[in-house]
Amino acid sequence: MPATTQRDPGETKAALRSWLGARLVDVRDVSIGSLQTPPANGFSSETILFDASWVGPGGPVRDHRLVARVAPSGHTVFLEPDFVCQCRVLEVLATRSEVPVPGVVGVEEDPAYLGAPFVVMEHVDGLVPTDNPPYAMGGWLAEATPEQQRRLWWSGLEAMAGIHTLDWRRLGLEVVAGARSGRPGLEHQLAYYDDFLRWAGGGSANPVVDATAAWLSDNRPPEEGPLVLLWGDSRIGNMIFDDFRCAAVLDWEMTGLGQPEADLGWWLYFDRQLTEALGLPRPAGFPGREETVERYGQLVGHELAHLDYYEVFAGYRFAVILVRLASLLQESDILPIDSTFATDNLATQLLVGMLDLPDLGQPG
Repeated sequence: MPATTQRDPGETKAALRSWLGARLVDVRDVSIGSLQTPPANGFSSETILFDASWVGPGGPVRDHRLVARVAPSGHTVFLEPDFVCQCRVLEVLATRSEVPVPGVVGVEEDPAYLGAPFVVMEHVDGLVPTDNPPYAMGGWLAEATPEQQRRLWWSGLEAMAGIHTLDWRRLGLEVVAGARSGRPGLEHQLAYYDDFLRWAGGGSANPVVDATAAWLSDNRPPEEGPLVLLWGDSRIGNMIFDDFRCAAVLDWEMTGLGQPEADLGWWLYFDRQLTEALGLPRPAGFPGREETVERYGQLVGHELAHLDYYEVFAGYRFAVILVRLASLLQESDILPIDSTFATDNLATQLLVGMLDLPDLGQPG
């Protein structure tokens, strides 16, 4: 990914020291130690890792390992992203729920400090299953015992069920419903990704994605359960694990309201994309689909339905995101202008098999 921001370390330290001094109550002698600002950050947000210390009321100097996530100030992946809303959801969950998320020091909407809104969180120790290289290809998760792999799978799903069983109205999280037309849930989401695809693709034909959109419209199921808070980007690659147990749920930029099947469909889809679509075997300890669906229904308290639809919906959403990424990578000269990545990628290839689509070819 190209760099979103090149920061001066001294200026960044000064800004963070100033912000912490203003944010924290009854503390003094705030200082910033080591600072890591990766030379290249992703399009979705910028991450700054840093050490800080301060003296609390009547106490000694205490050291803290912190993480700042800064809203993108240039190109964005998502249509109409609401960075502050994502941060507020995280802040509510950190302070008023049992969902394992990083502690939040504060959310800053004023761009005066770092040039854009940001959130500062506590660093969480642990390991994250990697997408690149895929976790099934090698590394700590692939080398773990089947019992450890199974523990990780269920621990992640138990954390996600904790999100779905929250009373989001009591927590004041109506803001995640969004302002776009359509009722919260599938109607809202389908309308959003329809607009997202037109914006990302500039109206260009995309045979597999267009066919999938038509299938989703024609086969839209009823939403019989109550709306729940959705994590959105629900996969083990967005979790930190300690001893193969979920220590933190990360990345809330796709949060919203809907049926729990939406998050579980994304979870199941990405498991397939990082194994089946790449010709890799699943980790031996990962439970199968049937066992996962049955157990997850027990965790959220009702029988799940229409999982096939929600898995296709997950593949469609990710394919739309890849259309946008293709455009950004072409603009950055990382992909050639005649690249077919937007129409031929892991998501479109997997959707062809999931829907048994004919050979739709490439757009002319």
